[in-house]
Amino acid sequence: MNNNSDSKGSTKRASRKLSMPKFTRQFSSTDFVKKLSPDINFGKKIKPEIGKKFWTSIGRMWATIYEDAAETLRNFVFRMVPGNSETVGDETTTEPVRNIKVEESTDLLSSIRKHGFILGILLMVWLVGYLGFSVLWLLLIVVVSVWRDRASRRKARSTALARAAVENERDSIVGVVRDLPSWVYFPDIERAEWLNQIVKHLWPYLEGYVEDLLRTSVEPAVQDNLPSYLKSFRFEKIRLGRYSPRIGGVKAYTEHVGRDEMILDLEIFYAGDCDIEISVKTVKRLKAGIQDLQLHGTLRVEMRPLVNKMPLIGGMSIYFLNRPAIDFNLTNLADLLDVPGLSNMLHGILEDQFACFLVLPNRIPLTFMDTTDINELKYPMPKGVLRITAVEARNLVRADMGLLKKGKSDPYLVINVGMQKFKTKTINNNLNPKWNQTFEALVYEEHGQTLDVDCWDEDPGSKDDPLGNLSIDIHYISKMGTFDSWLPLEDIKHGDLHLHLEWLVPSENFDIIHDQVADCIQVSSPTSESLHSCALLVVKLDSAKDLPVSSRSTSMPSPVCTLKVGQTMQKSHVQQKTMRPVWEETYHFLVMNPAMQSLDIEVTDSKKGNKTMGNVSVPLKELLLSQPDMVIERPFKLSNSGPQSNITLKMCLRALEKGQAREQHGPFEPMAALAKNQLLEEEEDEGVVNDNIDGQMEKSLEKSSDAKSDLPAAEVTINGPEEEDGQSSTPPPNGTSPRVGDGENSGVELRKRNVHPYVYDPKAPFPYGRVQMTIRYSSPRGKVIVVIHKASQLTIPDSEDMPDSYIRAYLLPDKSKSGKQKTKVIKDTRDPVFDHTFEFSCTSTELSERVLDICIKNSHSFLPLNNPTIGQVDIDLATLDLSKATTEWYNLKRISPDSVSRLSMSFTS
Repeated sequence: MNNNSDSKGSTKRASRKLSMPKFTRQFSSTDFVKKLSPDINFGKKIKPEIGKKFWTSIGRMWATIYEDAAETLRNFVFRMVPGNSETVGDETTTEPVRNIKVEESTDLLSSIRKHGFILGILLMVWLVGYLGFSVLWLLLIVVVSVWRDRASRRKARSTALARAAVENERDSIVGVVRDLPSWVYFPDIERAEWLNQIVKHLWPYLEGYVEDLLRTSVEPAVQDNLPSYLKSFRFEKIRLGRYSPRIGGVKAYTEHVGRDEMILDLEIFYAGDCDIEISVKTVKRLKAGIQDLQLHGTLRVEMRPLVNKMPLIGGMSIYFLNRPAIDFNLTNLADLLDVPGLSNMLHGILEDQFACFLVLPNRIPLTFMDTTDINELKYPMPKGVLRITAVEARNLVRADMGLLKKGKSDPYLVINVGMQKFKTKTINNNLNPKWNQTFEALVYEEHGQTLDVDCWDEDPGSKDDPLGNLSIDIHYISKMGTFDSWLPLEDIKHGDLHLHLEWLVPSENFDIIHDQVADCIQVSSPTSESLHSCALLVVKLDSAKDLPVSSRSTSMPSPVCTLKVGQTMQKSHVQQKTMRPVWEETYHFLVMNPAMQSLDIEVTDSKKGNKTMGNVSVPLKELLLSQPDMVIERPFKLSNSGPQSNITLKMCLRALEKGQAREQHGPFEPMAALAKNQLLEEEEDEGVVNDNIDGQMEKSLEKSSDAKSDLPAAEVTINGPEEEDGQSSTPPPNGTSPRVGDGENSGVELRKRNVHPYVYDPKAPFPYGRVQMTIRYSSPRGKVIVVIHKASQLTIPDSEDMPDSYIRAYLLPDKSKSGKQKTKVIKDTRDPVFDHTFEFSCTSTELSERVLDICIKNSHSFLPLNNPTIGQVDIDLATLDLSKATTEWYNLKRISPDSVSRLSMSFTS
């Protein structure tokens, strides 16, 4: 009986196996197309042949999808039947299959959702064709969907990395060098992990304070400034999330600070899961919000004045030195604007609004004592003015590639100093553009603030392509006084930028202001692109009294003040519902000609479409006559206003004097102006300055006595070697690139420095010439930095021709094409000045095995029989003290090609 029962059970299972496939076979792809095609009406706007082919392919696709779904359903149902869990079709299954019934059902639901989504897309495509819409709508939807998908994935990855850094800094970002916190690089920045623990513990309690502040202070202020139909504005949701900001490092300034102040710099990382939602009721309540805010920047905290009473600190001001990096996700109604073009515009608007709130010169002042003047904390006097001249660029990357010819770029520059932003004109189809445009930026903090320059390729109708960027330390420029040099663009394959920078200092010296006016008028004009200012105007807008009120008005005015000098206009805050507004705000203007310009002020009512309530024009020449301090403080009567209406101002005029070089140590190095080099190598520069002079002289004498040895002779110089003509070869102290000669013909190109012939003399001290270089190693960056200053007494054997020289460099044993670096060609001179910087990647453990190969070549040698090499020197890095920068003269030698090949073989063997 058992055998019969087993045979009956197996027969039933076999019949079930045979019956299930019949369910799928009757819906083959061919039958499906035959059943679907007669019911299709392609319409008049689609050709029948194209429509039949289209729907035939869609039918086959849908039949395949249906067969897959049927197969999944058949396997799922078959496993659910008792006794059939061991075999499915011809495949053998094991016992664990019984434990994944829930997963099978989940796979089935996901498959149904996926195929349903595909069916919806196909139906939408059919409707587009049936209703006669253009195919461009489909392409637009596809482009936007792909862009949003890629953008969301990119943001998700960056957010996940940033949050991982907040939770576990060490394990999450080891190896990601560019995202490491500042304390890893700079020894004067403390990690301050204890401070992060305090912030993390206080974060949940801070959320309640922020919510109360936004609802009680910010929300009413926003409602008062919105039109009547948007008065229903309110915060729906305020949630800061569980991720607190992280402080990457803390730096306390001990130099260049006063006795009664303390200055701290905090590197802030924030990648939170905050969720802030606002709403406005029109026909129905519309909601928009921001999620997943990310922020990275340097926050400065100034505590002053320090007093001898508790709490010992009179006040505090908080601000960002430069624009922080900001990113966020939009939600609800605002998510509709997250499309190409509109998304970048919206992000730019929100970043500008943030900059107007917390980026220099804007700051948050806090007073802890009644005796502290909040205006001194909120409106400090500028430390100086940075005059920026974007001269030109060279060797930029080709961003617009053509099909039949090499592409070009349409470059322009965006320059940022704090929240001040400038933009040059666009030079079309040029890889070596020349702008020659000048901008002037107010600098409120020279220590820690940077000049950020971004080069872009303009692409109308699409996103502009980056062509490189660089950051210059403003403190370095203030020390140099004047800076004029080429600098390499970063984050790009190649490209250089020529900048001319001047540091101007406000001065109370009345005698120099007339000379400054004459100089500015000579180089500037009202229609010129490059305006040079000669003075700084400081205006304190105090208050206004007895403003007029219309007899028909039932409410008090809300006055706002507009101040204008030349083309620069600034606007005050709105004072709500008052005839006697008190602003107590300070503004700064750059003045080109104070004898001809004036300060124009207009008071308007913001509630009535900026209706004029009075105006006044104050000629600035009155300040020139108010000697000796050039300060005026008094009420000024308003025109076109009430009979007693007046406005109280305090104005101060200061001349802009060119800053002088305060420090000069060693040769001029343009690369030192870059912000990262200035921070990373500050200690190295101090090491060079503090060298013992007697020791340098001894070293110089010892090496000069060994000039006939096999090793290349080197001479350590303090003020630079003297040339044969008696002129010193030390770079000029004003920070500019060395020029050839002082006459009218001394231009940009270095030509014919010495016109007298120089015949090769093997008995001369330097028969092949010599080259001056500065060599140092930057351990944080892992790079050997070689600055080629100049060469001297270069000769071509058996020839009296002037060489057209350039320098080729390798860091042996790497002689690959990528490891080769060259300078530009300096024509027709035996004493070329290069001022070029090479950077070679090398770890500290490999330094003892590396040799710097410097070769000076002549570009005149076109024939293959002529040897283009003028001279060569090989410097073993193991013999140098690379812990500090060393400037030396190296004698050139004539090295045969056989010796060069043997040197290369010694490295490879």
